[in-house]
Amino acid sequence: MRYIKHIFFLILCFSGVSCVTPFDLDLDDEPVIFLESFPGDDDVVAFRIQPAYSKSNSASRPEFRPEILFTVNGDPIPVRQNVGKSLSDRYEESFYIADYKPSPGDEMTVEVSSEGFRTIHAETSVPDVFPQRKIDYRTETVGEREMNILYVKPEDGSRNHYAYGLQIMREETRHYPDTTIVNTSRYIGGQIPDYYDLVPGSMNGMSVEINGWGVSVWKAGAGDNLHMVLNSYSYDGSDYDLFFGCQGEEMQYDDNGNELGLYTYETRNRIVLYTMSEEFYKYAVAQELVEDNAGFIAGLAPSNFCYSNVKGGYGAFAGVTSVCTDWITREFIESNR
Repeated sequence: MRYIKHIFFLILCFSGVSCVTPFDLDLDDEPVIFLESFPGDDDVVAFRIQPAYSKSNSASRPEFRPEILFTVNGDPIPVRQNVGKSLSDRYEESFYIADYKPSPGDEMTVEVSSEGFRTIHAETSVPDVFPQRKIDYRTETVGEREMNILYVKPEDGSRNHYAYGLQIMREETRHYPDTTIVNTSRYIGGQIPDYYDLVPGSMNGMSVEINGWGVSVWKAGAGDNLHMVLNSYSYDGSDYDLFFGCQGEEMQYDDNGNELGLYTYETRNRIVLYTMSEEFYKYAVAQELVEDNAGFIAGLAPSNFCYSNVKGGYGAFAGVTSVCTDWITREFIESNR
């Protein structure tokens, strides 16, 4: 599987709340504020907020002390610095956190101000959860290759959603003599961008990143089905079986490469289904263009093209939601076709 390109972590890094790392852009002399937040896919709303200074004016760098006004359906929600702890190992101390669990339909606004900076404003809404759907998983011969393809078809006719996303959540449990360890990861198939010419409809999709995990994304109405190629070939059919879970045993080694004995393991999978606001989808597309055209090819999008719904600044404030299916079994696929 091809490694997913990093989409949303291109510009900046953090070094703590008390010393938020700025970054330089080709701006006018006036510094601006950069904000990224994707409410709806977590039990809190997390804001990444940083100062952006002009390369051409190194003298104009006021101290950055942001004041944040965040509202949900017109009601103000307190925002705090994420000091001294990390939430789900994702949010560093320089994030700002609103302890609010978003619900579909929530209308949200955020305003950030700091002396010496332009005040920024952005708004978004939390999209509805993924609609009723049909799911199929089968082996198909495409050209000269045999592929295991997952199909998901939304049942609402794409009327109420702007874009969709697919992802596989994999759980692996390892049983050691003295402990049991459960690891969870997420991944997408191999057709993006490797198999554009092989899978019908795959040109509708692209890969983006949400909270550090890759997601396959389609604009609603772009095709009848969402497609995800999980394997590009199969020798004896075993690749197909692996999607429904497997179990086995492997040798355990110490740091010096000495054998410690066998441990047993088992795996299982869920499908994660995303719905995305217009703001999220457009920002994802823009970042994809920036990544694909970093060297700028004549006739394509220039490398500095970027979408932002942050008025007076840069970044994105964009709603996104997700739901998980049950654990995938043959019976689950049969009952959802």
